[in-house]
Amino acid sequence: MNSFRILIVEDEVLIADTIERHLAKKDYVVTGKAISCEEAIESYQQTQPDLVLLDIRLNGSKTGIDVARWLREQGSPPPFIYLTSQIDRQSLDAAKSTYPAGYLSKPVQPQSLYSTIEIALHNHQAQEKQKTTIRLYNGKQYFQAPVDNILYLRADHIYVKITLQDEEEVVQRATLKEMIDQLPEGQFVQTHRSYAVNIQQVTRWDQDYLYIHDFTVPVSRGRRQEVLALLESRGQKT
Repeated sequence: MNSFRILIVEDEVLIADTIERHLAKKDYVVTGKAISCEEAIESYQQTQPDLVLLDIRLNGSKTGIDVARWLREQGSPPPFIYLTSQIDRQSLDAAKSTYPAGYLSKPVQPQSLYSTIEIALHNHQAQEKQKTTIRLYNGKQYFQAPVDNILYLRADHIYVKITLQDEEEVVQRATLKEMIDQLPEGQFVQTHRSYAVNIQQVTRWDQDYLYIHDFTVPVSRGRRQEVLALLESRGQKT
């Protein structure tokens, strides 16, 4: 039985209902059906689906492209597939810039729906799996470290000090951004111009600091809202 959970964002109710019936035949779970950008965001926050089917044109002033941009800003964003009918060049270019997992033309054909979803989920899982380890250099040799074992990173000029779970510290010649780009999106967040943390390792926090066991990491005022929102979205508790 398929356990993948899918959010449908489509403002034509009949089309959304038809897609839902197609998905049910393959045992996909529909977490919700939204007709606007606002409804889509609310439903996503409540249900955290594995994939989003996203109509480019929606009710209201905001489009499916706005939803896609919002999704890409979230921790561990899911793959999303655009549903399109006719689309102008400007909208197509804007849609491409959000890096969707695929496109489906309306009316949606069942076999195209199934194959596009299967490929999108497969590719997403493969990409996430590739980010489970990172190659580090300890001054003597290179080694593969599980990213889950990283507690936090601290930048110091042209170097980044990485603190691991066993309290080992490894210094890399790189910028903080270069190191973050090698790590799973959403799991690591920059809290300060010199610090980034593994959200999964945070044990508690307040307005100014995150606490990882005995370590304290500062949170700058400019990044506070983003960091706290990410902690809340992952269900972290103070």
